[in-house]
Amino acid sequence: MMSMSLKVSAALIAFLAGMPAGAVPPVQSRPATGIEGVWKLEKIVYPAGSVDTQGGFIFLEGHYSTTVNYSQQGTQTNISQFGTYSFEGNRLVLAPTVQVSTRAQVVVYDPEPPFSLEITLTGDEMRGVAPKDGTTFVFRRVR
Repeated sequence: MMSMSLKVSAALIAFLAGMPAGAVPPVQSRPATGIEGVWKLEKIVYPAGSVDTQGGFIFLEGHYSTTVNYSQQGTQTNISQFGTYSFEGNRLVLAPTVQVSTRAQVVVYDPEPPFSLEITLTGDEMRGVAPKDGTTFVFRRVR
């Protein structure tokens, strides 16, 4: 018997994949290359130090969803967003459609402008470096 959260997850995946409601997508092995799938964001490495994170990303057919939480210098930050992604060479461009973030108890609902990362894939690890400031995002493939 499928749990309610599993049913909701299957319905969301079916919707994103363009399948009819109630259809459960077939289980597939993860692609050998590419970013489609589920990724845990392990840490963010800034020029001045790193921050461990909780949360991750789902990439599927040009769409993404993310929820990430971290604490830096005593300030808790939570970011949830979804939108579209594309590639320009090895540059991943994220274009948020909806975003909600809280930082120091201030809630922000405005989507951010598109954000890009220079991507390097090595096995189940993906590193994305922000061209604007060198911040590195370290991901680990979950599925």
